[in-house]
Amino acid sequence: MTYLLIIMNMEKSINLFGEEKYGIKILGFLIGIIVLGITCFIDDSKGIPSWTKLIAQIASAAIVVACGTRIENINLPFLNSTIWFYDWFSYILTIGWIIGITNAINLIDGLDGLSSGISLISCISLLIIFTLNKSPLIAILLITALSGAIVGFLPFNFSPAKTFIGDVGSNFLGFSLAVISILRSSKNIYCNCINCTDYSIRFSYF
Repeated sequence: MTYLLIIMNMEKSINLFGEEKYGIKILGFLIGIIVLGITCFIDDSKGIPSWTKLIAQIASAAIVVACGTRIENINLPFLNSTIWFYDWFSYILTIGWIIGITNAINLIDGLDGLSSGISLISCISLLIIFTLNKSPLIAILLITALSGAIVGFLPFNFSPAKTFIGDVGSNFLGFSLAVISILRSSKNIYCNCINCTDYSIRFSYF
């Protein structure tokens, strides 16, 4: 995946160092995975308190946010409007989203193939949405790579499982789904005009 991104950046198919700074965002994504992966590996091997793992999840999410990946707005398609968030609320919302999805996948990892199967369904659904919405190519590549990794692993995880996903795998899947779903949103320009035709809304109390 890294090699593909480098080649595509050289061919100008993807600009990793442009306005969106996808290179820095992906770096933050990888560092967050490393921090979370090491913590979960220790948990799988020796066991650690739940609050320690929560701190690692918060730290990993904070690294992602610090590198520029965050939820800046929510689109309301039926109302043809966009809700924009102030920076401080955007940071809190993004960290909460990442931790929530990470733990959601982790908590359903109780049966063979359950968390990995649901993650694959989520990946395919997101891939379809990304394609239809003309999302950035980087998001499509990442979700496709994650789908391929799950497809290769899933046959060994079905009942009776030969390989178990563990906390490392379930946290990785949830963390990746959460971050990639944010990366698919391209940066927009704030519009505070009263008579603007795109009906953008920025709530001051956020």
